[in-house]
Amino acid sequence: MPETAQTVLSLPYDYLVDVLRIDLARLGWRRVIVLGPAQHMGEPRLVGGLAAWGFQVLVPPEAERAWVARALAAGGEGLQTDAERLAALLQDGLEHGVEGIVVTDPAMFAAVRACAPQAPALAASLRGDACPVRNLVLDMGGVLFKWEPLRMARRVCDNDQDAELLAKAVFESQEWAWQDAGAVSEQTVLWASKTRVPERLHPQVDQLVLHWHDHRANIEGMDALICDAKAAGYGIYLLSNAGESFERYQAQLPGRDCFDAMVVSYREHVVKPDARIYEVLLARYGLRADECLFVDDTPRNVLGARRVGMRAWHYDGDVSALRGVLLD
Repeated sequence: MPETAQTVLSLPYDYLVDVLRIDLARLGWRRVIVLGPAQHMGEPRLVGGLAAWGFQVLVPPEAERAWVARALAAGGEGLQTDAERLAALLQDGLEHGVEGIVVTDPAMFAAVRACAPQAPALAASLRGDACPVRNLVLDMGGVLFKWEPLRMARRVCDNDQDAELLAKAVFESQEWAWQDAGAVSEQTVLWASKTRVPERLHPQVDQLVLHWHDHRANIEGMDALICDAKAAGYGIYLLSNAGESFERYQAQLPGRDCFDAMVVSYREHVVKPDARIYEVLLARYGLRADECLFVDDTPRNVLGARRVGMRAWHYDGDVSALRGVLLD
């Protein structure tokens, strides 16, 4: 197992920015104070990265960062003057429209709460918490293979207009979502989808509903990443929203032989981001939430994982970035 898996997962700045921008948007904060170790408070990749997403980020002036970091690290013990200065700094920020405090080292979080108990605060760390990441939990569509409804529909018909009609009738239907939840069968999806298109397209509906997975494309590099992560000692798990057709194509998934287990929504009758499906995975296989890194391309599913205590990566198609966190 690599050093990063034995100790604590080391998180790059772009990951931290990705985590924060989702959580800050969820909280409705647009103007924040960033506090933490001195090297974090002026880090342009952190401050600039958040600013690029429209957040206004305030940090103490450079001359004051040393005492802020010292006061935080000491928790105010023996540094009463610094603690008071920190409390005054936080209060001044809140009075000038700051909506919350981002603390970039969870070990310092208690000190911030002690100095400003009424201030909304969020802990986020470049190094996670004290627990190692031992398990890689992967979504399927958009992570293992490309999810391209229009492209798949175009493969079964000869013009763009029909492809758009088919993609909407099948993949954007309520029945397709119900199928993922195990509430309806493929036959129901077939019947309902055919009611939305001309009869001449019914054979194409059959192709899409029953054989859509034959028209997908795997994401290059994921097979090798999964195999390398397995060889490095990580547990490998699948956690995906999918219907009963999963049973026909699971053998062709990238890295299939490396997976320790798979949790699929139609079997459990619950879909992400409902907390229950994450908890099924954790309980069934005896996994600690904080030792799992969940990877998904959908922000709401990433947030769902974080709400049950899992670490989570919003995947944007960059296999090399994920490899760098897990294996480099």
